[in-house]
Amino acid sequence: MDKSHSTALTLFAIVVAYLFSYYLHLHWISWASHNPEFFWNGQLMINNVDGYFFGSGAQKILYHMHLDNPRLESIWRYGTAVITAYVVKLLPISLDTAMLYLPPVISSLVVIPVILIGRLYGNLLWGFLSALIAGIGWSYYNRTLAGYYDTDMFSAMLPMFILYFLLASVRYRSLNYLLAASLTVILYPWLYDQGLSIVYAMGIMMFLYLVMFHRRGKFTYQAIILFSFALMPIFWVVKLFLVVILWYLLEKYETELKKLQIAASVSFLAFLLLGNVFGIILHKVFSYTTSSENVGGLHFLNVNETVREAGKIPFEVVANRIIGSLLGLVIAVAGYILLVMRQKEFIIALPLWGIGFFAYWGGLRFTVYAVPIAALSAVYFFIWLSEKFDSQKLRLALATLGTLFILAPNITHITGCCQKVAWLDSIKSFYPLKSYPYLTPTTFYKSEVALLDRLNKKSQPKDYAITWWDYGYPIWYYGDVNTLIDGGKHNEDNFLVSKILTTPNQRLAANLSKLSIKVYTDTNRSVAPQLFIKDGKPIDVEKFLARVGSKEYKAPDPKREIYLLLPHRMFDIFPTVAYFSQRDLNSGQVDTRHFFYKNRIAKRGDKLFIGQLAIDLKRATILIGNREIPIKNFYIVGMDANGKSHFKEQHVRNGGLNVIVDESFAEGLIVDEYYFKSTFFQMYFFDRYDLKLFEPVIMSPWMKIYKIK
Repeated sequence: MDKSHSTALTLFAIVVAYLFSYYLHLHWISWASHNPEFFWNGQLMINNVDGYFFGSGAQKILYHMHLDNPRLESIWRYGTAVITAYVVKLLPISLDTAMLYLPPVISSLVVIPVILIGRLYGNLLWGFLSALIAGIGWSYYNRTLAGYYDTDMFSAMLPMFILYFLLASVRYRSLNYLLAASLTVILYPWLYDQGLSIVYAMGIMMFLYLVMFHRRGKFTYQAIILFSFALMPIFWVVKLFLVVILWYLLEKYETELKKLQIAASVSFLAFLLLGNVFGIILHKVFSYTTSSENVGGLHFLNVNETVREAGKIPFEVVANRIIGSLLGLVIAVAGYILLVMRQKEFIIALPLWGIGFFAYWGGLRFTVYAVPIAALSAVYFFIWLSEKFDSQKLRLALATLGTLFILAPNITHITGCCQKVAWLDSIKSFYPLKSYPYLTPTTFYKSEVALLDRLNKKSQPKDYAITWWDYGYPIWYYGDVNTLIDGGKHNEDNFLVSKILTTPNQRLAANLSKLSIKVYTDTNRSVAPQLFIKDGKPIDVEKFLARVGSKEYKAPDPKREIYLLLPHRMFDIFPTVAYFSQRDLNSGQVDTRHFFYKNRIAKRGDKLFIGQLAIDLKRATILIGNREIPIKNFYIVGMDANGKSHFKEQHVRNGGLNVIVDESFAEGLIVDEYYFKSTFFQMYFFDRYDLKLFEPVIMSPWMKIYKIK
């Protein structure tokens, strides 16, 4: 086959695979478009909360918003925000539209390096079939579907480009390909700032491979020199200049092997020392596997302990997310072993497998990195199997059918199928064909965004909102106010916000809010360590909080308005919110967990069901398993169009649990006194607030917003 024909065929394969991936990534839009609550300003909203960080950054670049937000001071560091802003500047589309469609547009580019890897080894069919899987693999789709606007669209795609360039450089002993890999490595942190550990591991694996199998070749040491500099944590402009100069010198001038070996050793050691390589990798591991965080002798809860995507997950779920099924993972691992046996340089891809399997301990977010290499490995197994036959047609049929076998669970994960085929349930543990597609709502509903838009009109950009960190970025984007905690700043200060929301002492809630915002705006650093650590030693935290919550304490003037945001959706995570302050920071002792249950309500005879729990209305008891728990108070709460609460209260006995029936959302809650007396419950459900401390600003069943006086 002549070169031009081969190139044309490669381009055709890339276009087909790209369109296949892009089309399936849009499936969510066809479902979401039928729900008017998912629209704002005539455009579907995004479905990933973190995307609003980059969206807010793009707003700052485009419209000069958020100038008082300390978390967006260096927004030019984040390539996602910059690229989005310039897409909006150059194309006739809105920012909301760009955020919706950029994930499938960019993430589908992963098919390019996958196909090029197949072509690199003389098997375009292998690359093409692998690309079909890589573009829509379970975990990759979940984190790059339309509306999932985040750096995930770069996180697994760019490492595959790096892998392709490294494999090509090793295969051809080419410094040009190595330069391309180096430039991609320099670009990668700008687009995905958490990717250092991945490229570090890939670089080290390449160095080990070259030294083990090509130690006498000059290219080995040239590669170590050049790529070590590409990996060093140097300012990117300086690094770019050094890498290009080094490439030119290594390409143009002949150097003795001994001198290259010495230079390579020095370069590698400098990379290890300057890059804190093992420290970064170990920090990543321990930050996702430890539950507490010790800061200056105080014991804060590690936020990763409560994040679903960062928790330990069953192994079959890991398999599903990497390649679609447990059986598919077995095939992929076998294929990778065969691949390394034939092409030893594929050991460079081992870190991508490693971080994928780390998901078993660290959480489901890590599986995305393994999807493309698992796709290549699984299809390679069928390619290897097909080589046992002489017939070209039989080979093609076997490779194609094998690919379809791997593809099927991934496609049904997106589109759903087979709703009434009962026998499929018996095989779902190792080969799941999903009955219903993966669908996720938008981050906020239109009704909630409308309230943030009203807050935007009532507030100033320098003002602050106190609420849980999950909602920080959308509040920036729609409300144009700042927050104490958000999706990227949410460790020690989570304790403060948790305490504000859970304390029954509204004076403490108001004073601690003012104090926290004053310290944060003065220092632009985490507040809790500044409040609780003096002269390098922790103070008595509970004693300090008692003083802040007393009538004698005079809170500092933060010189800006502070709003307490109480969204209804926070009830879904309120036990997690509370968990951050249910501890003694000094001793590390965790409080006894309190009772909280929330679910839909249903009336059947003389029993009221809240989810699976039955309430005997005659006896005023709750049936929990074989236990009968007494009800202390029973409330029926409804809110009018203006958000004003109207409730009926029935005091039953002096002890037991409290039952709240929320008529606005047809939900019921069963809680103990800890939750019932909290600031959040009292101010949201019952409009009970201290008139001297708070002023209602926006009242709605969706969200209640109070200004702190």
